[in-house]
Amino acid sequence: MRFRMGSVLVALALTVSTVSIAMAQADDDTPSVEDVVPADTAVAAPAVKQPDVAPTLFLTLANPAEQDIEVPLDTAQLMVQGTTLPGAVVSIDGNLADTDDQGNFGGTVALDQGANEIVVVASDDQGNQINTSLFITRGE
Repeated sequence: MRFRMGSVLVALALTVSTVSIAMAQADDDTPSVEDVVPADTAVAAPAVKQPDVAPTLFLTLANPAEQDIEVPLDTAQLMVQGTTLPGAVVSIDGNLADTDDQGNFGGTVALDQGANEIVVVASDDQGNQINTSLFITRGE
């Protein structure tokens, strides 16, 4: 009978111990071993360098704002200003224009009496060209 009594006490002690551990885990929200999600062990793919894309050549005129204008007869010269791709070469009516490192350009052209066509051309280092024409009528 002592042996049974001892076995019952040991079994009771184990039960109390297991219940106490389970309740402690429930109270402090500590996840049990079965509830733990394994860490993500995936390896990130190496970064792939994107190929350099050359900027697109463009040509925008700021002055004169319109491409077809009339000026008085006493206007012998016209200032042409605009913006293009930085590093591009610009010509105004066949003459190289002054450009800055931001792509701003400017130049002055002589006007004949009557109709004048002024061609503005921008070229980049890839050989691309873009142009626009101004039609200026002086003193008619």
